[in-house]
Amino acid sequence: MSTLVPFNQRSAPSAAVATERLRRISAEVETFVSRMQIESLTPSEMARILRVFDTANACIRIVLSDFSQEPAVNQLIEQSQGIKVLIETARKRIDGLAVAPSQVRSA
Repeated sequence: MSTLVPFNQRSAPSAAVATERLRRISAEVETFVSRMQIESLTPSEMARILRVFDTANACIRIVLSDFSQEPAVNQLIEQSQGIKVLIETARKRIDGLAVAPSQVRSA
């Protein structure tokens, strides 16, 4: 049997699944943000990072949409807000560098 789809295991409650998905998105964004050296980004690297953030935001919207009928949806929304704040903080740092291209390495 496939190790990717555990057919014989009982499904976790939906809120727990949604919480885990948001936790994974958060961990990926946090790792990504902590590893990037924003001050030394090229314009193409900045664009790539912004696309990653856009993808993370899309994933958050999908999770919230998929689990919108859960009683714990307010907790999920709260959890997603923390991720969005992290993304917006990093975006502002990148946008600040884009305004001052003399501080950015050339591509």
